[in-house]
Amino acid sequence: MKKSSHNRRRRPGSPSGAASGAEGRSRLSSDEATGLDADRVDMALAEEELGDNDLADATLAIVDRVRPYFGTILAGLAVALAAFVAFAMVSSQSEVTRQQSWDACLAAMSTGDVESFTEVVRRYPGTDAARWAELMMADAAAAQGSELLFVDRSRAEGRLQAAVEAYSVLMAAKPKGLLGERAVFGLAKARESLGQLAEAQRGYEAVAAEFPTDTLAQVAAGRAAELNRESTRQWYDWFGAQKIAPPAPATNAANPANAELAPATPAEPAAGQ
Repeated sequence: MKKSSHNRRRRPGSPSGAASGAEGRSRLSSDEATGLDADRVDMALAEEELGDNDLADATLAIVDRVRPYFGTILAGLAVALAAFVAFAMVSSQSEVTRQQSWDACLAAMSTGDVESFTEVVRRYPGTDAARWAELMMADAAAAQGSELLFVDRSRAEGRLQAAVEAYSVLMAAKPKGLLGERAVFGLAKARESLGQLAEAQRGYEAVAAEFPTDTLAQVAAGRAAELNRESTRQWYDWFGAQKIAPPAPATNAANPANAELAPATPAEPAAGQ
């Protein structure tokens, strides 16, 4: 006996029917998701376009507000650019001037000519090379004054006082490093030659304290200790009391050897002749 056709149909509740239903629902969900994603993309593009429009509107609004000040802004930029160019040029010129000043100073050191040092100070005032030139001139004055102490006390004191003033002017600029050390030491040495022992001792002690690792510090410490001795002070007192002056120029009367070279003085005529 044949089963009826309606019996051969699968019931909706059968496994095969359930699979078909699930597949249909899955396909429907996928179609719906695809439609939703497309909507989201469209909305995102619309929002982005809207945002671009808002940004463009805001930019135009800012431009409209700033437009009246374009001239001032451009002028300010031009001034800033000119200042930058000027600074670059000045920096370049300063470097060239610095190199030239050192070349001139080294050339003066090679000759030891005081006039050359004076020219460096005149042409390059305020530079490191000019300060070293000032130091060299002060050292030269101090050395000359120390040598003249045993020949001409008056000239010696003049040169030593000039050295003291030159060192003092140099120290007023508060030089650092070796330049400052040399200036303080030179000033102390010039004061010692002038017999100003207390000031000289303080200067030597300052060099020894501020530059303890340098060679001059050891020399300065030794001079400070020497000036602290009573015997040294007594010697300077004795030396300062000496009247040291260059010898007077020789005359014929003082030098009999030149008497034969003197012109003969005509004898006065005798009375009645």
